[in-house]
Amino acid sequence: MRKTITLFICFLSFLLGNNLGYSQSSTGCNAELSVEKNRSMKSTGKNGAFFTLELKNTSNSSKSYTVTSGKTKQPCKKSNNLISKSTNTKTGLNVFILSPSDIKSKSEKVTFSVNGGSTQKFYVKVEVPEGTPYDTWSCFKIIAKSDNCSSNGAETILSAYVTNPTEE
Repeated sequence: MRKTITLFICFLSFLLGNNLGYSQSSTGCNAELSVEKNRSMKSTGKNGAFFTLELKNTSNSSKSYTVTSGKTKQPCKKSNNLISKSTNTKTGLNVFILSPSDIKSKSEKVTFSVNGGSTQKFYVKVEVPEGTPYDTWSCFKIIAKSDNCSSNGAETILSAYVTNPTEE
């Protein structure tokens, strides 16, 4: 009986540990924010990495959303296929939001409107500054918040693996 309870607790801990804190879509402020095809982990090469995100307006009326990036206290979700030296939650990466109307223009903060019930794609570009340690993971969050929203808004966590450019 004791072994069964111990196994059940281990199984329950495994399930909760793998699902809590790693959600790749979040809701808040009349919005759902998700990463296209759940591709929230990318390797960054010399040209950086691009993430495609989708912002859905869950209200019936058009809303203006401001999208920004920020640091996260959550541990990085990382791929088991890559060997890494460490995980870095204090990202030193350059994170830019690319406006859906002008993807050539990169900014740390972008505002755009989404019609009620509609979804808008936008992009996040990650660049690795000189001096960033190689073979490490960095994590950051993307936040979408509508005007007049008092909560934190919708957010998602992205993970970037910093590759060694001499090994590409």
